[in-house]
Amino acid sequence: MKISQLLKDELIEPNLTLAEKNAVLEYLVKLASSSIKEKSSIEPDVVLQALKDREAMMSTGIGNGVAIPHAKVEGLNSLILIFAKSNNGIDFQALDEAPVHIIFLVIAPRADDIASGDVHPSSANDYLKLLAAISLLLKKKKNRTALLEANTKAEIMAAIKTGEQL
Repeated sequence: MKISQLLKDELIEPNLTLAEKNAVLEYLVKLASSSIKEKSSIEPDVVLQALKDREAMMSTGIGNGVAIPHAKVEGLNSLILIFAKSNNGIDFQALDEAPVHIIFLVIAPRADDIASGDVHPSSANDYLKLLAAISLLLKKKKNRTALLEANTKAEIMAAIKTGEQL
């Protein structure tokens, strides 16, 4: 799965200024509210609570300045991907305790929606493939550096596309 094919321009935030994890999650869900409403009948607050519940289990700050918050939400019919970059860093309670600068937020349909036939079965595989693609992209320091140096939505998308080809 290609990150660049799923990520929409309006869901890229190149200059996130918030510093607290819950405020960041709230802002990013608000940014995605029109996509959430387009792909479901659920309210953005439901998505926000699912993300907060997931973070309460264990931080999705994976280290090296990266966080991949993700949650499955009942009533959603396809994946939503959001990207944000913070120059100042966010306290995400990351595994390495370093501030987070790069965030890929993934919202996915729940498995029971897939089982009931409300969502295509490939969505479960797509969710795992997307998380794997993001992890693979961010595993390389060169890709993380390119994302950190990108200042516009176009530069961020170009960095992602280049990283996907490596």
